[in-house]
Amino acid sequence: MDRNPNALGISEAAAFIGAHEQTVRKLARSGAIPAYRVGTVWRFRKEALVRWMEGQQRGRSGCSVLVIDDDERICKALARIVEQFGCRVRQAPNGQRGLELVAEAVPDLILLDLIMPAMNGPQFLRALRKTQPDLPVVVVTGYPDSALMKEAAQYAPLMVAPKPVDQALLERTMRVALGKRSTAGVE
Repeated sequence: MDRNPNALGISEAAAFIGAHEQTVRKLARSGAIPAYRVGTVWRFRKEALVRWMEGQQRGRSGCSVLVIDDDERICKALARIVEQFGCRVRQAPNGQRGLELVAEAVPDLILLDLIMPAMNGPQFLRALRKTQPDLPVVVVTGYPDSALMKEAAQYAPLMVAPKPVDQALLERTMRVALGKRSTAGVE
């Protein structure tokens, strides 16, 4: 029996952070939210939840990601992952529009498709590296062994994430690519 008077149960924690109970349970199981178990029951310390929520807010306001992909469904799926990770997101349907968005405001990270009309991934990278030689880029592609990928590889630094996208793998990749710029999640 947990004798901590400040400990919250699932329903109390859900109400406190404004989330559904199932969401809180899932976050607790994955270790994404500060929680502990007493037997089979999840418990939450209010102070830890406050610190976690503050960290989530810093993450949302602190990092930005530009998603460049011509497939609208993939663009939206990647944007959803980025937002869940805690970063602001902008989207571009091709490399040309991506360059325009970078000129407006340089993101902390770019998620880039290889095969796009108007300007493909390697063409985008060639132009990007003229003004942003160290900006981290994650190439999100279903063709990691293609000639386009080999061409893109000369414009480092970049990392590769395969399509179809695995959310956990992409989040780990973003965390590595963002380094200290990533404040999302649990410390």
